[in-house]
Amino acid sequence: MPKDQQGLALAGSAASAEAFDRALADYYALGGDPVGILKGALAADPAFALGGAAIAGLFMIGGFRGDHPEVARALAAGEAASGGASKREQLHLAAVKALAAGWSGRALRLWEEILVDHPTDALALRFSQDAYFLLGESFAIRDSVARVLPAWERDNPLTSYVLGLYAFGLEEAGELARAERYAREALARNPSDAWAVHALAHVMETASRQEEGIAFLKGSHADWSSAHFMAGHNGWHLAIYLIEQGRLGEVLADYDRFTAKKLADDATLDRVDAASLLWRLELAGADVGERWAPVARQWMAHVDDHVLAFNDLHLAIAAARSNNPEHVERLRRSLDDYERFGAGDNRQVTIEVGRSLIEGVLRFADGDYDGAVAAMLPVRYQAFRIGGSHAQRDIVNQTLIAAAERAGQMRLARALLAERVAVRPTDYTQRAYQRALDRAY
Repeated sequence: MPKDQQGLALAGSAASAEAFDRALADYYALGGDPVGILKGALAADPAFALGGAAIAGLFMIGGFRGDHPEVARALAAGEAASGGASKREQLHLAAVKALAAGWSGRALRLWEEILVDHPTDALALRFSQDAYFLLGESFAIRDSVARVLPAWERDNPLTSYVLGLYAFGLEEAGELARAERYAREALARNPSDAWAVHALAHVMETASRQEEGIAFLKGSHADWSSAHFMAGHNGWHLAIYLIEQGRLGEVLADYDRFTAKKLADDATLDRVDAASLLWRLELAGADVGERWAPVARQWMAHVDDHVLAFNDLHLAIAAARSNNPEHVERLRRSLDDYERFGAGDNRQVTIEVGRSLIEGVLRFADGDYDGAVAAMLPVRYQAFRIGGSHAQRDIVNQTLIAAAERAGQMRLARALLAERVAVRPTDYTQRAYQRALDRAY
C-alpha cells in the first residue's frame, strides 16, 4: 500500500499518495490549489479513500455548509472508497461527516483520536487546528500541537509549518514570549510561511507593538503575499496596526487596492476582513463612503449558511450598513429559522451568545446605543465561543465602548476604557480614555 510523506499508509495508488502530499503542502502553505489537486487524483483513482474526506473537510473549513453539493459529492466519494480504507482513514471520513452534520466537537474528538496514534498525521493536525480556531478554543489550539510536536522531525518538510501553528496557539493562550520564539524559528526555516507571519503579527498586536508590527509586515510582504489564502488577512493585520495609529487614509487606500478586489473571490475570510475593516474604520471616525454596498451584496448571498456565529456577526455588520433595510430583516428571519429548525454545535452557540452580539451591532447601526449595550454587555466574556481570534473578536469590545460613549453611559465607557488601557496602552486607546475622563459625569 502506498504511503504519504509522513510514512502513513494510504488507500489508492502511488500517484494519489504523491498528489496527497502536494495538496497537504499547499494547505499548510495556504497557497496553491489543494482541492484541485485532490479532485484530479480522485477522478483518476476512485479507491483514493482519503481524497474525498480531505476535499470535504477543506470545503467546510473554508466556510461551505455541510449540505453544499461540493461537500456532498466529496463525502459520497469517500464513502464509496471506504471499504478499502484503513481505520485511520475511516476515522477521517467519520470526522468530516460529523462536521457536515454540524457536530464540530465530535469531529475534533475523532481527529484527536487519530493524532494520539498517528501524531504526524498532517491532515488531522491541520484540520483540528483550523476547527479549534473557528471555535475560539485558544488553549486547545496550543495544546493540540504540543501533544504531537515531539514526533515531528526537524528535517520534515512540514515541520516549519507545525512550529508556526504552535506559535499561534501560544499567542492565543497568552504566552507571547514563547509564541514569538517559535514564530521566528519557523520563519528562519521558511520565510514564506504565511501562518507563522500571522502568528508573529498577532504577538505584536497583542503586545501593542504597532510600529514594529507595521515594519515587520511591510518588510516581509514579498514573502507572505504569495500565500493567496492568507495574504488578505495578513494585510488586515497591517490595517489594524495603522488604525491604532490614526493612519486611516492609508488603510482606506490599501482597502481599495487589495481588500475590495478580493471580494469577487467570495472567500469567507475575505468577506470577514472587509466587513471588519470598514466597521473599525467608522468607529475610528473615517468616512468609508459607498464601500459597504459590495460587501453587503457578497455577504447576503450567504445569509442562510449559518456555519459559524462569528461569520454571521460580520454578515450582520455588512447588512446593517448596506442601506437596504430588507437585508437586516432577511437576516433576522433566517436566524429565527435556524434557531427553530437547525442542528449542531453552532446553533447552540448562536442561541446562547451569537444572537446577542448580532443584535448589539444591529442596534448600534440603527442608533440605539443603549440597546446595543444591553445586548452585548452580558455576553462579552462569552464572545470567544463564536470563534475567531482575540484580535478579530476585539470588534466586540470596540463596539461596546463606542455604544456606551454614544449612549451617554460615561461611567461604563470610562470603566471599559480603563480596562482597555491596562492591556492595550496604545496612544489611540489612551487618548480615548482621556477624552472620556474630560467629559462630565
